[in-house]
Amino acid sequence: MTIDDGITPELERIKRELATLTGMKIHIGIQGASGYGVSGEGRKGTPADIITIANVNEFGATIKAKNVKNLAIPITKKAKGKSPLDFPGLFFLRTPNGLFGCISKNRKGGPPKQKSSPSEDKPNTKKPGKKPIKKKLGDIEFLFILLESVTIPERSFIRAGYDNNRKPIEDITVQALKGIIFNSWDAEKAANHIGMGTVGIIQSYMNAPFNFKGKGRVTKSTSNWPGNPLVETGRLRNSITYRIEGGS
Repeated sequence: MTIDDGITPELERIKRELATLTGMKIHIGIQGASGYGVSGEGRKGTPADIITIANVNEFGATIKAKNVKNLAIPITKKAKGKSPLDFPGLFFLRTPNGLFGCISKNRKGGPPKQKSSPSEDKPNTKKPGKKPIKKKLGDIEFLFILLESVTIPERSFIRAGYDNNRKPIEDITVQALKGIIFNSWDAEKAANHIGMGTVGIIQSYMNAPFNFKGKGRVTKSTSNWPGNPLVETGRLRNSITYRIEGGS
């Protein structure tokens, strides 16, 4: 009588795939190298500007003016993505609240005809608040505030996203191990399962605004998503990928 041993080969397969998975590294984050998104779709390497934005938010940074005295920070959507040079006739107005770049239909550059006195209609950028920034004073439209530097607070989403979701990530890893043992998954499929699941967890963490310090008053005035500190166009969130190293 011949006994067909179907157990030993299966145990060998499981050991082999688990050993391969153990030798793999799964990189999650904003990466210069090509990777895969939340649905396993291929993604090219992240552009340098997004990597810079990711580092600034992850660790915080102070941005200082270079080659000029001040940074021109837009305070209206009209000025977003532009510089003072894009507005013919723009003039600078110093108020108790700071130095501003302004335009006016009745003025063609230079200082205002009459010296402006402090008023509640002037923009106040000293402290954040719930009231929107006033963008006009009479016929003057405020477009930029000029600052020597801007400090962006740390809003960690990769490290904090992992630290605050250890249990869900562990659960995804357990699912991958069960897939190898009970569903004949290979190590690559298990690694992809872990990668896709973790990318989704980090993206969901970014979508929850209460996880981060809110946007400043000036930033809110020009933002498409004023209530979410890390979402503006979705590029940063959608740039989170995973890639698998080793295992061959």
